[in-house]
Amino acid sequence: MRPIVGAAWAKPRLPQKASLVAQAAAILKERIQSGEWHKWLPGEHELCAELQIARMTLRGALAQLERTGLVRARQGKRREILTRRRRAAPGVSGRVLLLTPVPLYDLAPLHLFCAHALREALEKAGFHFEIHPERGLYGRGSGASLERLIRQLRPAGCVLVSSTQKMQMWFSRRRLPCVIWGSKHPGVELPSVDKAYRALCRHAVGLFLARGHRHLALLNPESGAAGDLESEEGFREGAAQHKEEDVEATVARHDGTAAGIRGTLAALLKRQVVPTALLVSRAANVLAVMGYLMRCGLRIPEDVAVISRDHEPFLEQMVPSVARYVITPEAMAARISSAVLEIVQTGLVNPSDFKIMPEFLEGETLGPKPGVSHASA
Repeated sequence: MRPIVGAAWAKPRLPQKASLVAQAAAILKERIQSGEWHKWLPGEHELCAELQIARMTLRGALAQLERTGLVRARQGKRREILTRRRRAAPGVSGRVLLLTPVPLYDLAPLHLFCAHALREALEKAGFHFEIHPERGLYGRGSGASLERLIRQLRPAGCVLVSSTQKMQMWFSRRRLPCVIWGSKHPGVELPSVDKAYRALCRHAVGLFLARGHRHLALLNPESGAAGDLESEEGFREGAAQHKEEDVEATVARHDGTAAGIRGTLAALLKRQVVPTALLVSRAANVLAVMGYLMRCGLRIPEDVAVISRDHEPFLEQMVPSVARYVITPEAMAARISSAVLEIVQTGLVNPSDFKIMPEFLEGETLGPKPGVSHASA
């Protein structure tokens, strides 16, 4: 199915079974832009009968149109049409672009798996999927670079991986069909798909506290990424939920290098009260953390408990086994594909956040549950 660009309404068509809300919204948008209705939409009963859909489905479609500024709900009245003009833009191609700052061989296995699933879903729907690993799109001059790319390729939609705040705002201001694969920054009006970082970190704090830890630290890179910032908020919220006065939760940032992680850990270990529980962002950083702690003669988890916020396959081979949060590739791929298909098929920018709560996998680095000895754990 190609993107709906809005031709004159001739023979009424009906939404198909898949994604009824999105397709109903696209049909209503098409009919509004064709000039079939003036000033007001027909009533809900009439629209339901014409489109042969339930009222709940219709209201979901109308809510999408309201979020995009095409119609407005008025109390006691039918919905008002705000504009019928189409955006003046060059023709849209059937391309869907995935933008990433790193080459394919540096992409995480989860990204590669989801990209493959997304390619299959898009090509089945009649779109052409392309991966563009261009670091220049993420730097200071990203605006000009993005302008050239979009003008040249005229994509039906884009998927942003590891996107900066500046990139997200660029797409948001232009209302271009785009899905953020990751968390989005405040003020960005685009759909996003990511882990529920805030809830995850609150959960990790609860696990540490249940095992008697009162001095906790989150080791987080100074990336400025929205997901990392959400992690810090959730970590602090988790500690604040517990009223014990002796709970101390520290956010310790580093530059992402092994040397930077060692320096941050060294500063923590020199404190008068040393943290006994560490939540570590990025699976690769867990290697540096555990290696440095062991070099310092600290036992894991007897002296310091460790949880990895993220998962990579290599963690499955580590000894002691690492406590971590895992999202199945299938779940992430399905959510990403659904969000991208909806936006490229309808052309509607629905700024919803899709948060996926990972599964927590017990590991030896967290230590036994309360009341369970190491020997029996």
